[in-house]
Amino acid sequence: MSIVNMFRGLKDHQQVNIVYITHDLTTAFYSADRIAVMLRGWIVEMGAVEDVLGDPLHPYTQNLKDSVPRADPDRVWGKKTSLVELESDEYTRTGCRFAGRCPDVMDICRQQVPPNVHHEGRMVRCFLYA
Repeated sequence: MSIVNMFRGLKDHQQVNIVYITHDLTTAFYSADRIAVMLRGWIVEMGAVEDVLGDPLHPYTQNLKDSVPRADPDRVWGKKTSLVELESDEYTRTGCRFAGRCPDVMDICRQQVPPNVHHEGRMVRCFLYA
């Protein structure tokens, strides 16, 4: 955490830009102004960290946010995650790489690569917003 605090200090006091690559959404939220969420080499959502992590648009970003543990013993994970598709299939499939696990999948998702769409002040790569 001391390194993340150093990043934040450099950003806040010396206007230094830092590219911070992490799987830890909590430290990303703490230290970043903008965030890009990647899935299998694609940026699927990008924008202000408060927007992207506060109210995610892409189903993958929503899934990531929901997977962050919360200190609430009464809150339990209620969603099902499908692991039917092999991870390697997500790199090679036609269409959206998240289609095999997406709760909002449509036929077009399996046939075409989704476009980068500007929606609500951010970029999202999803047919839901095209």
